[in-house]
Amino acid sequence: MELSFIKWVQSFHTEFLDQIFILITMLGEEYFYILVLGYMYWCSNKEITRYLVLSLTFSSVLNGAMKEIVNSQRPYLVADIRALRVETALGTSFPSGHTQTVVSFYFALAMRVKKAWAWILGSTLVVLVGLSRIYLGVHWPRDVVGAIILGVLSVLMMMFLYRKEREKGILWPYYLLIMGIVFSFFFLQSETYVKGCAAFMGFMLGTMIEMKYIRFKTQNRALLQLLKFVSGMGLTLIVFLGLKVVLPDTTPFIGFRYFFTVFSVAAIIPWFFVKIGFSQTDKAIER
Repeated sequence: MELSFIKWVQSFHTEFLDQIFILITMLGEEYFYILVLGYMYWCSNKEITRYLVLSLTFSSVLNGAMKEIVNSQRPYLVADIRALRVETALGTSFPSGHTQTVVSFYFALAMRVKKAWAWILGSTLVVLVGLSRIYLGVHWPRDVVGAIILGVLSVLMMMFLYRKEREKGILWPYYLLIMGIVFSFFFLQSETYVKGCAAFMGFMLGTMIEMKYIRFKTQNRALLQLLKFVSGMGLTLIVFLGLKVVLPDTTPFIGFRYFFTVFSVAAIIPWFFVKIGFSQTDKAIER
């Protein structure tokens, strides 16, 4: 039944639709979110960004865990169907990482801003990205449905923890999550899972240090905002590529590279902004 649905969707294919769905599926890839969330964290509102990034990275943790546990094959590997942009089809099939990324980001955004446009935009993009993964032949329909469910659950959990932290200063659930993730490495060791865990822990620990010791202001003059964004992205790239050159290309070291890069984005680069005068410090934590 699922295979018949994929073939039916692909029966409408044209060269134009191929390019359209390739562009749509790119909305679920990491480059867009790195740029947008980097700007938001350094130059707009770091507290909203912290909630969005934790929702997104925790969703990645769940996605990586489910991929390794379920270990299902992608449709183009078991059936004679068209498959496009397979280079982005990393790991196993269930659930769809692209779809879950879009669900996590836009559902978290809509829950925070509580505006109709956010719900409409998010719902539309979820449908389009999910459909693009089926059209491109890299996911089963069940992968898309599972990704939507897991994406929503990850956002609801992070929203609950975020509210407890903001209202009552409760942090111990975060520490339990970190302990649970570290313990899980005895059982789950795929590269996809390790990357998600590393990004989640790196940003969580980095922002905790930033809130306690750095407390940089996001707002400044337009020129300094531009300098912050450009230099921040440049430093992020240097850290990521530099570690890739000097560290072995094995899963534990790949995990460390992701952890330290994201930790740098959250704490080290803001500290650098303060030291060189791109940002000022604020005794009151920005809300």
